[in-house]
Amino acid sequence: MTRHLPVAVALEGYGWHPEAWRHTPDRDSVLCGPYWEALAGTAERGLLDFITFDDGLAPQRRRRPEIDPRWLAGRPDAVLVASRVAPTTEHIGLVPVANVTHTAPSQLGRAIAVLDVVSHGRAGWQPRISASPQEAALFGRRADVAADPFDGAADAVEQARALWRAEPVSPQGQPVVAVLAHNRRVYEFASGSADLVFITPGGDGVRAILDDVADVGGAGLRIYADVFVSSTDLVDARSDAHTFNGGAAELVDLMIRWNKLGVNGFRLRPSISAIDLPWIVDEVVPLLQSAGRFRDAYRPSETLRNRLEVVDR
Repeated sequence: MTRHLPVAVALEGYGWHPEAWRHTPDRDSVLCGPYWEALAGTAERGLLDFITFDDGLAPQRRRRPEIDPRWLAGRPDAVLVASRVAPTTEHIGLVPVANVTHTAPSQLGRAIAVLDVVSHGRAGWQPRISASPQEAALFGRRADVAADPFDGAADAVEQARALWRAEPVSPQGQPVVAVLAHNRRVYEFASGSADLVFITPGGDGVRAILDDVADVGGAGLRIYADVFVSSTDLVDARSDAHTFNGGAAELVDLMIRWNKLGVNGFRLRPSISAIDLPWIVDEVVPLLQSAGRFRDAYRPSETLRNRLEVVDR
């Protein structure tokens, strides 16, 4: 029997292209709940596995402190967004980004546990570290350039997991922890702390990344490839993810080919959420279903951990 191919979607502002706001028709504010509810509803209509909600301490998704007028400025708290859409969805997993460098692990652990309760076992968490001086300054701190931020991140994740074990109010017991990784040091962090890892392959680099993850002890991790997806020719060469610009059949071919190499699933980043997310749901998903590689319905009362078949830690 051919296995189901997991597909998730990453949501960020109006989309992953920095100027997606210019191309979004009839746009509601990203600071309003109905905007996110509509996107989550579309993703759930497409039977996708889960949504990640991006976030950061800076007002824009860029590393520089200056505000660029071409980029969207202003970002809602991802955990609050996930909590807002939880009652309006029934099946899709909800995985917000939350910073571990400047937030108490107990606060993070409780917030994700509450999300798991209100979503009936569909919560996850994508920890993010901060090493920039301007973000440290927001908290009256200095960035410690001598310290390895991933050591502190690993401690924070373990403290959150300990809280979940000590206060078993979460329907899943352990909400799913996912890490975005670009290099070997982050693969090490993911292998010790996460249930799944998002990798960012370029071109034919998939096999090398899979080998690196295995070399650092990540053989038990679920590995998802991040793909920046555009159906309108609006691409961003600066994206850290693999950039795709083409037709639905080409994207499906790419996904099946990488799956044969050892990638477990995919997290698609829509260039323009209002346009590319419906394209994924209405064009890509039916082709995967026709190939026998995607579900026709959700299983009732399924937790995110069970759906993703991640191993308990």
